[in-house]
Amino acid sequence: MLNLLRPKFPGPVTGEDKPVTDWTQNLVLFFRVLALVQIAKGLVHWGLLIHSSGDLSVEYLSANIYFAVLDPVAGVGLWLTSSWGAVLWLLAAVSQIAISIGFPEIFGQLWPLIALEVIAIAGYIFLTWKVAKVADE
Repeated sequence: MLNLLRPKFPGPVTGEDKPVTDWTQNLVLFFRVLALVQIAKGLVHWGLLIHSSGDLSVEYLSANIYFAVLDPVAGVGLWLTSSWGAVLWLLAAVSQIAISIGFPEIFGQLWPLIALEVIAIAGYIFLTWKVAKVADE
């Protein structure tokens, strides 16, 4: 299964290109795993919207619609390892943290989800730092 998640990179074409490092492959693997998580989260939000009764608050429905659209789109962008995917994922993660902490009446305080998002953001910062550090060498 990891071979499916780990893309095959071609070797350098010209003298200017640098070979792909292990840190770059780790970042791509990290993006692919996050992509699956984001798509799963999006499906959960869609499920909550489809199977919801009419007595839910407007804030709850609005937040669910926001994440039902943003999470899968960010997941596709992460799977493609594009910069816009990382930006949308960071937007979704920070939004989820802010809503869970700032407005606990909407979703409640989802501490495991908050911890997962913070760990993922820290992992993203670490991996991009390592990739940039290796690229500068």
